[in-house]
Amino acid sequence: MQIKTGLLALLGACLTLAFGASVAGAQDADPSTDIILQPTGQMTLYTVAVPGALNLGDVPDTRGVTEALTGTINRDLKIAGYFDLLDPKGFLGDPKAEGMSPQMNNWFNIGAQGLVKVGYTIIGNSVAVDMRLYAVDKDQRVQLPPPYDKPQKLPLDASKLRFHAHGFVNQIIKHFTGTEGFFQNYIVTVKRVGKNKELFRLAPDGSDEVKLTNDSTINMIPNYTKGRIFYTSFRNRNPSLYVLEGGSSRPFTQYPGLNTGAVMSPDGKYVAAVLSKDGNAEIYLLNPADGSVVKRLTNSYGIDTSPSWSPDGKQIAFVSDRHGSPQIWVMGWDGSNARRLTFQGDYNQTPDWNPRGDLIAFTARDERNKFDIFTVNVANGQIQRLTQGQGNNEEPSWSPNGRYLAFTSTRTGESKLYIMTADGRIQTPVSMGKGGYYTPSWGR
Repeated sequence: MQIKTGLLALLGACLTLAFGASVAGAQDADPSTDIILQPTGQMTLYTVAVPGALNLGDVPDTRGVTEALTGTINRDLKIAGYFDLLDPKGFLGDPKAEGMSPQMNNWFNIGAQGLVKVGYTIIGNSVAVDMRLYAVDKDQRVQLPPPYDKPQKLPLDASKLRFHAHGFVNQIIKHFTGTEGFFQNYIVTVKRVGKNKELFRLAPDGSDEVKLTNDSTINMIPNYTKGRIFYTSFRNRNPSLYVLEGGSSRPFTQYPGLNTGAVMSPDGKYVAAVLSKDGNAEIYLLNPADGSVVKRLTNSYGIDTSPSWSPDGKQIAFVSDRHGSPQIWVMGWDGSNARRLTFQGDYNQTPDWNPRGDLIAFTARDERNKFDIFTVNVANGQIQRLTQGQGNNEEPSWSPNGRYLAFTSTRTGESKLYIMTADGRIQTPVSMGKGGYYTPSWGR
């Protein structure tokens, strides 16, 4: 009876994810750079001016080139949280008149430390784009690596121009922090479409949202790794695992009962997933080629779910209620040496292991019956709260560089997608579309 009750409880939790909302220190930067991240997360913001992109040719911009370039750069720099963007109303002189050769005194006198200059020329169905970063306080141009060291010829396509701009900001972040940005790593999320839920992919600033599935059913809990998207779908009524790759979807596991939570190991040799084919929901190692079982990793009287690999592939974090309430646990990749990591809270779930290896982010229910996001230090169990007092905040997913988290929040009513710094200091809404967003997975 306990096995059946536990499975029904887990299925109930999954159906809650499927059909509705829940019921209820950063690494130091290179010291030679301008921005030094302190262990507390405190830092000095770098003041940057970003005038609008300059049309250097004779063909008028009727395809949104300026917005695709400058708009993307502004959104990305704001989300990054390292920069203080100056109000264009306070710019001295005429950015257009000075062209791509800035008059540094005009920018220095308004307090700019950095200056972004973007120029473009439309040539038929192509655009020649020139992106530059200047250090105003040093009176010099910053030499960024290719392809941002010289003008590039790009298709006259707004999404491709935005992708190029994302890469530019990635290199700006790397210049100042020693770690490349994440803006060319897309996020896969679940979005409500009428009565159904489908998978969507979008850039971290919320742009270029693309629908990936059209199954007219409930799709849930995607995991985006190494170009593959594992997810659970009810398209055949049973909650089965599918894998989406190269634009096409195929069944991965269709064992009786629950098939969910699939995550690929860092070396690509295994997939950890939750199956209930033998009774309770347990964690298994699967063959990534065909979904066959390699090894059963857990075998407890409780429910074991939500596996998440450590970046070195030697450990797996997971959720277990074997001691009464759902808590975060850690075990060896082969199921050995399982140990409980969290002892606070009575409903901890959705762990995601930081790519840097030191922290695990998770969702927990507090005394107000609200859900918020926390991190736990893997070495000492120290817990830090990142969100509080703004609706339900859930389902954290680390950025590839380990300095940010994507998550969902109901702070404005409907569940939307947000990105925050690893210390929770800056939280920015990024989803632009209509409908609720759920269970984001940041590609890495």
